[in-house]
Amino acid sequence: MALLKDYKRDFDFLFLDIQLPDITGMQAATQIRMMDENVTILFVTNLAQYAIQGYSVQAFDYILKPVSYPSFCQKMERAIQSKLRQSNDVYLDIRTKKGSIRLSCDSIFYIEIYNHTLMIHTDQGVLEQWGSLSKYEKMLSDSHFSRCNASYLVNLKYVSSMERDKVKIQSAWLPIGRTRKKKFLEDYSLYKGGIH
Repeated sequence: MALLKDYKRDFDFLFLDIQLPDITGMQAATQIRMMDENVTILFVTNLAQYAIQGYSVQAFDYILKPVSYPSFCQKMERAIQSKLRQSNDVYLDIRTKKGSIRLSCDSIFYIEIYNHTLMIHTDQGVLEQWGSLSKYEKMLSDSHFSRCNASYLVNLKYVSSMERDKVKIQSAWLPIGRTRKKKFLEDYSLYKGGIH
């Protein structure tokens, strides 16, 4: 199959028929997935019973034959929206004492600065790195992070509660500084208003 032989990792979407002349679509998808973990795979088939097998190759969806235009548009719209959400995720390369880690911003609860050491509180624990909180504030400004005071940069996604002078992230209560309160509350309101 020419696609497998000449495959390059520059596709966003891949439509595969389950029944191909030389190889099954599932076999082709398995080989492609080994080369490219990011491509969105959609199967086109008249055999709905293969839907369960698609989980093994992380197929996004199935389009049943005969393909109707409305059905195709609906599946394609869902696939595009999913791809856009994935591409909006920002990654940071964190250098710790143990080595480098590539970290999704979405997995960061908040970042704390203490004695010139950044304490990055994540869903995998706390990572430490030498650095500047201001640098991360600039890098993460488009990723729903906001400073609640001079020492904390908060992922607004994880704000679970707020009181007059403090904000709760996970089980930690972080102080909201007087000079940053107005901007922090504005950022939080904008974030909450933008969630659909």
